[in-house]
Amino acid sequence: MKAKEWSWMGIELSKELLLSVMKPARYIGGELGSVVKDHSSVDVSVCLCFPDTYEIGMSHLGLRILYDLLNRRPDCAAERVFSPWVDMEDRLRSGGIPLFSLETKTPVKDFDIFGFSIQYELSFTNVLNILSLSGIPLKSSERDATFPLVIAGGACSLNPEPMADFIDLFVVGEAEESILEIIDKLKAHKNSGKADKAALLVDMSRIEGVYVPSLPEEGRKVRKRFVRDLAKSMDIQNWIVPYIEIVHDRLSIEIMRGCPNTCRFCQARSAFYPLRILKADKVVEIARRLYQKTGYDEVSLLSLSSSDHPELEDIVRRLAEEFKDKGISIALPSLRAKAYVGELSGIFASTRKTSLTFAPEAGTQRLRDVIQKNIDIEELFSVARQAYRSGYRLLKLYFMIGLPSETREDLDGIIDLAVRLSRLKKEVDGHPAQLNLSVSNFIPKPHTLFQRHGMDTMEGLLEKQEYLRSSLKKFKGSIRPTFHDARASILECILARGDRRLGRVILDAARSGARFDAWSNFFNFSLWQDAFKKHGVCQTEYLGPKQDSDPLPWGFIDIGC
Repeated sequence: MKAKEWSWMGIELSKELLLSVMKPARYIGGELGSVVKDHSSVDVSVCLCFPDTYEIGMSHLGLRILYDLLNRRPDCAAERVFSPWVDMEDRLRSGGIPLFSLETKTPVKDFDIFGFSIQYELSFTNVLNILSLSGIPLKSSERDATFPLVIAGGACSLNPEPMADFIDLFVVGEAEESILEIIDKLKAHKNSGKADKAALLVDMSRIEGVYVPSLPEEGRKVRKRFVRDLAKSMDIQNWIVPYIEIVHDRLSIEIMRGCPNTCRFCQARSAFYPLRILKADKVVEIARRLYQKTGYDEVSLLSLSSSDHPELEDIVRRLAEEFKDKGISIALPSLRAKAYVGELSGIFASTRKTSLTFAPEAGTQRLRDVIQKNIDIEELFSVARQAYRSGYRLLKLYFMIGLPSETREDLDGIIDLAVRLSRLKKEVDGHPAQLNLSVSNFIPKPHTLFQRHGMDTMEGLLEKQEYLRSSLKKFKGSIRPTFHDARASILECILARGDRRLGRVILDAARSGARFDAWSNFFNFSLWQDAFKKHGVCQTEYLGPKQDSDPLPWGFIDIGC
């Protein structure tokens, strides 16, 4: 079906289709800041996909950066698509309607490039489901040049092997520069009149940071790509304003990329190495410009460790002054406890910020030393005290269980630290603070200092969760713990550390109905267990420790640090 014909039919179908599903605004497009181009006027069309719902995908800054960057090219049209919710999927399948883009309602299979941002291993089945809904063969080997070039980037490209059967090429690292080179090569290939996909992929493999799984493996080495000019990446001209509330419904400015810390469990540091800093002047300029375009009432300053930005105090004070009469709040992600954070808490509170977030990760100094988590607990208490005096009532804390060398004493340390921080507020107003504890399960991810360690057992994780849950019951009025699903964490570990043998497991799970695995109400661990058993794949092989002499599936990826 021709793209233009589908656009017209899409308008005719819209009333019947959209009135039969929840949140129809997920699928209509046309938001303020979105870009619509005539495909006949451009050389290359790209459909960008975040394989989760609209509300989650539109909260991802990376997708916004690429969308804006590509649409600034006059020879390129970039559009968006997300995982349709289950009700919409049912309507598409029963009606024989191919998945379509938001901007022009063009079937995804009619684009030149279909690009996935894969940030989380539990979205692998969503990727396959989206390809299926689009009428695109799932395996790269089954797609010729009449189908879009299926590419993928994001954090999961640091170990692309589990998804190697399904993706034509991976962008390893940051995509702002490499995607432009991919567009240039595809444009030249189209203009040459050749329809040789194999030759195109060989040409693409010459781009730094591009990995083509179908090419010979011997002696391969792929170096992670990164951009040197963060200011250029963040120079977003258009910010799409959704019709419905999204998860992070605000302006997001990446003030620093990379991290100066060396936490041994953290994959994000490897993904975003080296450290690059956005100057205070540029941050204020971007915030001012995007506020004028959107009218958002919250500005979020993003980075892996915002409190390590050398100009953070200046940025916060200048933004507070800039927006003091406009009711704009300033938000920061997880912080390291530093004295000036406490001093700034008054500014945050005055801009309607209601909570501060810290990540001690472990309950004792011994274990924090093991994982190289650089946080001064006494300074944390000092910052919390200043925050309470500024009017804060809620703190959010991130902890991890199942860490190497962990003991019961370390679990008790989590309880003790939470209780002390909550009670600290009694010194200010006589009432304990509300603490939200997020307790995740340690996963030895690729390209971390812990990548060869094994993961705790399911039984071990469940036992530790229950110990914390029961120990904190007496404080349920002030301390609220939440725990990551141990089964989902086990699966995440397998997929994160996997090799190509997992491709058939992922495919089987997807065909059996696995999708939205990151959603607790959809996650069906038995589907995965059946797929592992059917294909004779041993789960413990991926969960256990690796010897120094053992080859790693991701060993050919050079992260540069």
